[in-house]
Amino acid sequence: MQSFKLTFISFLMLSLPLSLQAKKTAEPKFFTTRNASSWSYILNDKTLNPADVFLMGDGVLHITGVSSGYLRTNKKYSNYTLKLEYRWTDGVGNSGVLVHIQPKDSIWPVCFQVQQRAGAAGDVICMNGLRAKECTDSVKFTVPKMKPTNEKTPGEWNSMEIISKKGTLTVFINGELQNKVTGLTATKGYIGFQNEGKPLEFRKLVVE
Repeated sequence: MQSFKLTFISFLMLSLPLSLQAKKTAEPKFFTTRNASSWSYILNDKTLNPADVFLMGDGVLHITGVSSGYLRTNKKYSNYTLKLEYRWTDGVGNSGVLVHIQPKDSIWPVCFQVQQRAGAAGDVICMNGLRAKECTDSVKFTVPKMKPTNEKTPGEWNSMEIISKKGTLTVFINGELQNKVTGLTATKGYIGFQNEGKPLEFRKLVVE
């Protein structure tokens, strides 16, 4: 009887569509050892080995916080939805997801930053010449988040979703709408993750 049950379960598994079978065993697409060469690494301290600052494995990116800089995709993206989770691992600090990064690389690049600084997650910063309709602050070039901070306790995972569509950025933090920025002067570019001196982790990155 036991043998029949095992045979029947095996039959059901083999009967599943290949797409469903693949989902059960699929490895993360980003932040794996195999994926590490698909990124460009920009550090303020050129003597450092980027692999000692940006550690990847099993779908998790661990940023040690040494020096300052960022890593970015080698591929440019436009009209996409970006989803990820992040958390602070040794006290809170400052970081951000950089979208529509323009050539050339520098610290800091021409881009839009979706802020992750503790207490300000969801702010959008127009950096180094890029503009948006709502970016009227001529000093900090920041579009504040819509609502009070809804970040989780340090050490817990926060979710972030960024939707880039036809010149608009829409930002959700932990499932709550926190920003919408329109009339972007750049709608395509690289995607990057900041290192600003505090350890943090990213995981479950999806770009679709």
